Amino acid sequence: MDLSLQIQQKQILSQRMQQSVEILQMNTLALSEYIREVAEENPLLDWSEERPLLPEDEKLLQKLEWLQESDEQNRGFYQTEMDNEKEREDLRYGKKEAQSLREYLLFQIHLLPVCEKEKKVLSFLAESTEESGYLETDALEAAMERYHLDEQRAEEILGHLQKLDPPGVGARDLKECLKIQLMQKGASVAAQNIVENYLADIAKNRISYIAKKLHISMEEMADALAEIRSCAPKPGSGFANDRPVEYVVPDVFVERRGGELLVSVNSSLVPRLFISPSYRQILKDDPCKETKEYVAQKLRQAEWAVQCVGRRESTLLETAKQIVAVQREFFLSPHGALKPLRMVDVAEKMQVHESTISRAVKDKYLQCDKGVFALGDFFSKAVVTDGNQSVSASSVQKQLADIIDREDKTHPLSDRELTEKLVAQGVQISRRTVAKYREAMGIPGASGRKQY
Repeated sequence: MDLSLQIQQKQILSQRMQQSVEILQMNTLALSEYIREVAEENPLLDWSEERPLLPEDEKLLQKLEWLQESDEQNRGFYQTEMDNEKEREDLRYGKKEAQSLREYLLFQIHLLPVCEKEKKVLSFLAESTEESGYLETDALEAAMERYHLDEQRAEEILGHLQKLDPPGVGARDLKECLKIQLMQKGASVAAQNIVENYLADIAKNRISYIAKKLHISMEEMADALAEIRSCAPKPGSGFANDRPVEYVVPDVFVERRGGELLVSVNSSLVPRLFISPSYRQILKDDPCKETKEYVAQKLRQAEWAVQCVGRRESTLLETAKQIVAVQREFFLSPHGALKPLRMVDVAEKMQVHESTISRAVKDKYLQCDKGVFALGDFFSKAVVTDGNQSVSASSVQKQLADIIDREDKTHPLSDRELTEKLVAQGVQISRRTVAKYREAMGIPGASGRKQY
C-alpha cells in the first residue's frame, strides 16, 4: 500500500459568502423575487414597495395632486370622447389581434374538404410546427404512431399541410422548404435543379461551378438565383409569436443632463428590505433561552441579508460609474465609439477582485438615450494603432464592416487585403485577427461575398 502526500489549495466559501455572491449576480427582477422569498422565510425580515419621498418628490407630489383635482372634469370628458371614438373605429374596421402561425394553420385546416381523421392528423402536425414554419423533428413519426398511419399515408397528409399558406410551411429542412415554394411559383427547371442538387455550393457562392455543371449561361444562372432568393427561408417569420414576450428590465440608468451624465440604479422595482421590530415583542412575550437563541440566529441572518442587498446596489452603482467615466464619449456623442476597457482595470480602481466586477455586470442591462445595452458590452479588448494609442475591438470591427460595405462586390477583398486596408488606417492587426472578427460578425469570406 503506497502512501503519498499532496498539497492542494482550495477556496471554500462559507454559506454567508455564497449568499453574498448570489445576490451580487442577481438582476433587478431576480433580486425583487429573492427579497420576497427571504422575507417569508425569516420572521424578522419585512419588505415594502413604498420608499421614503425626498423633499423634491414631495413638491412634485403636491403639484400632481393639485393638477389631478383641477383637471378631473376635463379628463372625464376627454376619456368619454376617446371611448366613443374607439368604439366607432372598432365598428368600422373591426378589432384585429396578432395571429400566430399555428392559429392560422388550424383555421385553414378547418376549411379543408377532408375527413375528420385527416383533420385531426393535420391539426396535430400544425401544433407540431415551429414558429419558423418548419415541422418539428420526429413530428411525422409521432403522428404515424399516434394515429396508426403507414409512411405513405402520413406523407400524403403532410402534403396537404405543405399546400397551405404561407408557402413552404410544414417543410422538414431548408431544401424541402425551397422546393415547395419553387413548385408553387412554377419556377424554372434550373432553379429547382439548383435547390435539389447544389444547395451546399450556393452557400459557398460557387456560382460559375454550378452554371458549368448545369450547362447554362451566367444570365440564366442569375435568373435562377433570383427565383431562389424570392423564397422565404423561414415561412413562419411574419406571424406573431405565441410564446410569452420577455422584456429586458434595465438595472442601471444613465441620464444625460447637458454635459453631465447621471448614473443611478433601478430600485423602483426592488422592494425595500428591512428588519421588523416584531422580534422585540417575541422576546417580551416569551423570554425563555430557546426563544432568545432562535431570535438571535434569525437576527444575524436578517442583518446579513440586508447588508448583502445594500452592498449589491453600491457595487453595481460604482461599477456603472466607472464604466460611464471611461466610455463618456460613447454616451455624449451620437457617433462615439467604445474605448478599450477591461474588468481588471475597473476592479483595480474599486479595489476589489476582478470576479466581483464580473458578477456585478452579469445578466444586467444599462439604459441610456441610445437604447438598452448589456453591461458586459462595455468591456472590450484593446487594439494598438500606429500612434501607440489603443482602440477597442468593437471599434475595429466597425471599421472592418465599413471597408467590406464599400468594396466592389464583383471583386471582394481577401482577408489579406482587408488587413492591409486596416493597417493603412493605422490599426496594427494580423490577418488571422481580421478573419476572426469577420467570422464573429457573420460575414463570409471573399468567395462568399462575390456577386456575378
